[in-house]
Amino acid sequence: MGFMKKLFYIAITLMLAGCYEEDNELIQSRDSSHRTSEMSRMLKSISAHESGFDDIIDNSSCFSVDFPYQVYINSDLRTISDKNDLSEINPQDNIELVYPVNTTFFNYDFHQAINQTDFNLIKNTCSEDFDIISNECLEIEFPITFKEFNDLTESFETLSFDNNRDLFFYIENLHDNDVYELDYPILVTDDDSNTHSISSNEEFLELFSFWVSICE
Repeated sequence: MGFMKKLFYIAITLMLAGCYEEDNELIQSRDSSHRTSEMSRMLKSISAHESGFDDIIDNSSCFSVDFPYQVYINSDLRTISDKNDLSEINPQDNIELVYPVNTTFFNYDFHQAINQTDFNLIKNTCSEDFDIISNECLEIEFPITFKEFNDLTESFETLSFDNNRDLFFYIENLHDNDVYELDYPILVTDDDSNTHSISSNEEFLELFSFWVSICE
């Protein structure tokens, strides 16, 4: 074998070994996660559609009614255009939705209710699929970056997300063999407008657990 050919084979071997080591480091990292990991459950909770703000209307934290819509409040017809309008409603008020209305589930699915029967069916359907811990007191500051390795294709790539919806769908559609890792540090804002710089999964999970215990 010629000298140049030997050098070529050595270079290829070193390059493949480097790629394997980089991917293997990701898989074995303490911050690596997969579809069913605690980290994935937390990220789904934080990135899910905010649906608990209008419980006084729909009596469900699983979905929200899309603005604008109309309701009768103690027989008085009102248009609900934003969250501020909801603050004027009291728990003891008699509330009747004017149909049809559109709804958005925690997982960003859209459904229309044309009557009360439809609305009740939507509520039951959403509740059956509601498998996350509600937490609307933490917000990720985007963009954030992930490193992902799939051992089926033996590929390594970097992914960037700019909003909650895209992040939720990424976690929701992970395969069993997908392994990912957040590119730290990231910034997270809590309900008191404090910004936290997070450097590891452990820090992120601790912050999440704390706010789950006090968030209303």
